[in-house]
Amino acid sequence: MQVKRDFALKSFAYTCLVVGSVLFSFPFVWMVSSSIKVDRELFPERIQIFPGTPNAISQSPFIDRSYYEADLSEAVEPHVETLKSVLRDFEFPYPETVDRELLIETIVLGLGKKLDILLPPEVWQESEATVRARVRDLLTTDMVNGLVENVYRRMLIGQLRIRSYGLEEQELGKGSTFSQRLQVKTPETLTLVDAQDRGTDCALLHYDLSKGDRWILEGTFDTEFDVSDLHRVQLYLRPDDNWHRLSCYVEKLGARFESAEVAYPANFEWGTFTWQEPGPEDQTTKIKTWTHLREVDRGSQYVSGTNRIKIGFVLQRSSQLHAWIGKVARNYHITVRHIPVWRYAATSLYLVVLNVALSVFSCSVVAYAVARLNWPGRDFCFLLMLATMMVPAQVTMIPNFLIWKNLGYYNTLVPLWFGAAFAAPFSVFLLRQFLKGIPKDLEEAARIDGCGYFRVYWHIMFPLVKPTLAVIAIGAFMGSWNNFMGPLVFISDQRLYPLAFGLYAFAVQVGNNPSLTMAGSFMMTVPIIAIFFFAQRYFIQGVTLTGIKG
Repeated sequence: MQVKRDFALKSFAYTCLVVGSVLFSFPFVWMVSSSIKVDRELFPERIQIFPGTPNAISQSPFIDRSYYEADLSEAVEPHVETLKSVLRDFEFPYPETVDRELLIETIVLGLGKKLDILLPPEVWQESEATVRARVRDLLTTDMVNGLVENVYRRMLIGQLRIRSYGLEEQELGKGSTFSQRLQVKTPETLTLVDAQDRGTDCALLHYDLSKGDRWILEGTFDTEFDVSDLHRVQLYLRPDDNWHRLSCYVEKLGARFESAEVAYPANFEWGTFTWQEPGPEDQTTKIKTWTHLREVDRGSQYVSGTNRIKIGFVLQRSSQLHAWIGKVARNYHITVRHIPVWRYAATSLYLVVLNVALSVFSCSVVAYAVARLNWPGRDFCFLLMLATMMVPAQVTMIPNFLIWKNLGYYNTLVPLWFGAAFAAPFSVFLLRQFLKGIPKDLEEAARIDGCGYFRVYWHIMFPLVKPTLAVIAIGAFMGSWNNFMGPLVFISDQRLYPLAFGLYAFAVQVGNNPSLTMAGSFMMTVPIIAIFFFAQRYFIQGVTLTGIKG
């Protein structure tokens, strides 16, 4: 009976630990998952923990059947066929490049959700003829067009522009139709036709990558300025939410340049894709929305006129694995490219090293003095130091700022690390409790051997308190790495931002985009998790042994 009771208690304890671990890890899982999602996946109709599967469809245009969720309310579900029948009878302009029946089967889900909101619940209990009449009265061309727009995926190309360092800008191919501005180099996989989108002229791309692994568009143009002064190439593009890999190449002055990284045209709203050669802008802290063009070859076979340029675009087919890799890496790549993450990380690492080293040294020295040495006023000074823990940091913030400002250290990193040279009260208290438990025999033996106070501290006490010092080091690391208020008060130059404050500035610059913010937050969290994972043994040992005597 006792064995069964012990087993039951252990099982209950382990079950509680497992459930607690799952619950407390949920925010971390949500952060990682959100960092992979695209914008439209962040606010779905239902809570969606994991990101959706990226499209790797080889043909475009196409109907995105995953956009509308398949579940309808119990009141609407029995009338799906009626809604389909109404849509079949309703005359609306639908894209000729897609199957009309497939389109109706897809948008009927969106129509059902919309009508479930617009129609009173009792209507759905009426006869089929009544439901059909009420639906037909509400149905409009604009409503259907909106439903079609949500699921109809196509790739559209707009203006192709170049800009010089002198801010001269030129629209290439202006005066000709969009389908004639760029030549199709892979007719077996791509055709280009003129189109309009929301009243704007553009070109529609019909491609089939099942007949080849890529399509290529290119054009040769005369420029209004010397191409040696070329700054950037900009393509206005409406993607088709397909995770194929887009790249650019440029030929000028007898040299060929290719994009250093691929871009994923992963959304379905108009956007600008920008390419430019490495330059001074790369060293600034401004948001970097461009992809680098790097020289790969030179020769007479490339365009060489001073006012002539060739620009080409390649869409390389992605497998489902490539699509997943692109989706997982996309937000992290944007975050790293948009802000100087490595500069911010280097600043944080610099501050961490100084804070940890100074905290460990200063706290251990002070703790040794108040725990092992006898001097007048020791206990009073120790109590006075502990009393400072009761003073809120907000009370001393303004005086602290004024002191550093008058000393001439405003907008420098000094205020963010120099304070660690003055021991933290709680850390001193923690170390003192540990030091008081060390037998005096070790100290007396060292003194007999001729050791002074500092040698006793360094050779005897310091090695014995390593577990507690590990606790202090971890605390100093986390405090310095996560320090947000300090840079906010003392730093105004963005080049000096540590990672915590740099990510805040990045979140503001991107309009608090949740996906990008989560990606940056995860990158900042990883070092803390790694440190705690590898140092948890010392942390637990330090906390356990603190205060043990004998």
